[in-house]
Amino acid sequence: MIESASLVGGWTLVEWSASVDGTDAGHPMGPDAGGQLTYTADGAVSAILHRAGRPTFGTRHLHQASETQRADAAATYVSYGGSYELRDDRVHHFVEHSLFPDWVGTVLVRTAAFEGDRLVLTALPERSADGRSFENRLVWKRFDPTTSDAVVAP
Repeated sequence: MIESASLVGGWTLVEWSASVDGTDAGHPMGPDAGGQLTYTADGAVSAILHRAGRPTFGTRHLHQASETQRADAAATYVSYGGSYELRDDRVHHFVEHSLFPDWVGTVLVRTAAFEGDRLVLTALPERSADGRSFENRLVWKRFDPTTSDAVVAP
């Protein structure tokens, strides 16, 4: 069984894969998707996921981007935050904030396991309108601030 303390800290996305009806469906945000997941000791969670190589807008201000640019950026980005609880081998994310408004007020349940030093979170299967079963599997490694490629703004 996983201990809550083992989740606490920052995590970097290694891989996000999906399956449909038990068959590999590839990588929803591409094979080199990026992301960061943070669990705090006092019960907060924050998740950021994105496609790699997203085009820039050519401006430092979101409101100056075109509507198409903003829509494309949103289509390649997922984020949410709120609180979490670990119950046996499942972590429950209580969503309070999300880029996707329909998630606010919901609970995202993930089966949690460790494979070596990697945290593996697998979403509970979801059914589509036509009865197919979708499942997402995300693999995370501990956050290492020395590998950041962030650029300091002038």
